[in-house]
Amino acid sequence: MTGTDDPASTDQTSEPGEPRRSRLRRILDEHPAARPRLGRAVAVLLGTGLVAFAALGALLLWHVKRRGRLIRERLNSPRIVRLPEIPGREVDRP
Repeated sequence: MTGTDDPASTDQTSEPGEPRRSRLRRILDEHPAARPRLGRAVAVLLGTGLVAFAALGALLLWHVKRRGRLIRERLNSPRIVRLPEIPGREVDRP
């Protein structure tokens, strides 16, 4: 049985030109005392998602930094490179 076939899911008070009200809206209309609890639940859910997102970001930054350090340790020491002098340009060298 789908949501459209269920007689309990149809809203008898909505007019034909209006969109159907969601199940959450109907529950809140029937139980207005549940609104603060629902608000807190949504806030906690958003907070948990934000903390999880920040933790994943911190782990990603830690991993990239660690990986860069490991790659840098495996590289040979830098070679000394001397560039040829450009004719016509005088540079004071100590």
